[in-house]
Amino acid sequence: MVNLRATVALLLTLFLPYAHAELSVRLSSDSIEELESVRLVIRAHGTSRAETLDLKELEKNFHIMGNNTSSQYQYINGRTQSWVDYQITLQPKKTGNLPIPPIRIGSLSTVPLTLDVQPLAPSTRQQINELVFYEQKFSSAKVYVQGQISMQRKLFFSNGVQLYGGQPGAPNIPDAKVVTLGENQTTNVQRNGRNYGVVTQNYAIFPEASGALTVPAVEMTASVRILNSGRVSRKGVRVATEEETITVMPVPTSYPRDVPWLPATNVALSQSFEPPLSGAAVNVGDTLTQIVTITVEGNTGASVPPISSVLASDAFREYPQPAQLIDNTQGQNVIGQRIERRNLMPLNPGTLKLPATEIVWWDTEANQVRRSALAATTFETLGTSISPKKITTNSPAVGADSLTDNINNEINRDIESAFDNALPATLSQGLRWSLVIIAILLGVTLAAQGLGKARATHSRALRRSRRILLQQIRRGDTSAIQHSLRQYLQLRYAIPADKAIRAWTAEQPQAERLITLLNHWCYSPTPELHDPKEIVILAEELLRNKSTKSGHQQNREPLPALYPST
Repeated sequence: MVNLRATVALLLTLFLPYAHAELSVRLSSDSIEELESVRLVIRAHGTSRAETLDLKELEKNFHIMGNNTSSQYQYINGRTQSWVDYQITLQPKKTGNLPIPPIRIGSLSTVPLTLDVQPLAPSTRQQINELVFYEQKFSSAKVYVQGQISMQRKLFFSNGVQLYGGQPGAPNIPDAKVVTLGENQTTNVQRNGRNYGVVTQNYAIFPEASGALTVPAVEMTASVRILNSGRVSRKGVRVATEEETITVMPVPTSYPRDVPWLPATNVALSQSFEPPLSGAAVNVGDTLTQIVTITVEGNTGASVPPISSVLASDAFREYPQPAQLIDNTQGQNVIGQRIERRNLMPLNPGTLKLPATEIVWWDTEANQVRRSALAATTFETLGTSISPKKITTNSPAVGADSLTDNINNEINRDIESAFDNALPATLSQGLRWSLVIIAILLGVTLAAQGLGKARATHSRALRRSRRILLQQIRRGDTSAIQHSLRQYLQLRYAIPADKAIRAWTAEQPQAERLITLLNHWCYSPTPELHDPKEIVILAEELLRNKSTKSGHQQNREPLPALYPST
């Protein structure tokens, strides 16, 4: 019977946890100093189930330093007792009579309480302010929208101060982008006869809307040793920065309305070419890569607008590449870069000109419009004219300088019209076919290399060159494929690249025909080749014939698929 009663009592406790519950609440102290903490203890009687408490109202006046829960169950002489204790450690955010609001547990709520928080004595406050404090400064109280304002935050702490929880991070500012400049720097300084450790943090803030911008305060916890009435005690403190308001100015009315808005302290343009011009003439049909770098101080690379430089369609074919954006955040300001590359193929011999390029921007220091320009570039080209074709700006350039040097002009004219209707419907398909052909050509070249009995060191160099080419093909980097193919042939024949290409095509006549077809298929927008796979079939035959002649085993490194699945 006793066991039955115990079982029933236990079930009632589990399934009716609040049938006879009641709440009691108390504070560990009714009055504390502002740097002290107090423990709020709530006991829920008649239950063993703990709940998650809603403490949002408490957080208005207190920091929640800890929240522990424990439960107890007792069965003595036929009587059961159970309860749950909630212990919440509070640190006041301000002084005065602070209310402890009712806290709900289940269907019941605690009674409200009041805590008297006494301010520190002025002498104690002065000691703390001298032991640990923040200093914060901004480069200006005003900033243009999307412009940079620099912020520096320094924490000073003297000997005996213990810092908790690490340094706060970048401020969370709505309607602004915040960039961390470098890493936290720790130094030592002496001020007013006292030694301090200093933690310095730097940030760049870019407001995204005009008006008032609020930089919120941040805080951290520490403990300090205080001398009071001849006794030394340690107190926990919170050190905080001040909230700051920055005025964000709109785009000036004097700024041109037809150009992108670019606020900065300096903008510079530079360019280079691959291969370098250096006074040497460029062959018609060669690929010349122009690299333009725009460097902006006091802003990010993403803020720089694309350059616009229209080229004459009868003088060049242009193949732009995706821009590269770089931000240097290691100094006191953000330095952004936009790097634009485009492959250029001259169509005519003579003197050709790349027009000047200009960037309009707003000098945030001088408050005026400025223009940074890149001068026009003139260079000489040699060779025979290539008939201009109207092509889309996204057309890929595939190994132009390595494929056009050996093209017979008469054959070009004969087959040019025959290719006018075979360009794939999408340019991405054309790029895939181009990569397939280059992969096959690479396989032919590698198979021919297998016939030679070069020295071991030379063989290793060729294998390394082969691996690089395969990597470029898998990545689809047409400029790199072109460069690597020339390097491989030059290494194989131990003569300059142009002569190596001629030697390769002379050794395998079918390769010259294949290169001719590939060149026109890549660069002519209206070919009449009804089935682009004709090129692939020709390449397969070339590869099969070479493999048969060699009698060697297949290349151990598989070539890319002839018919891509995507």
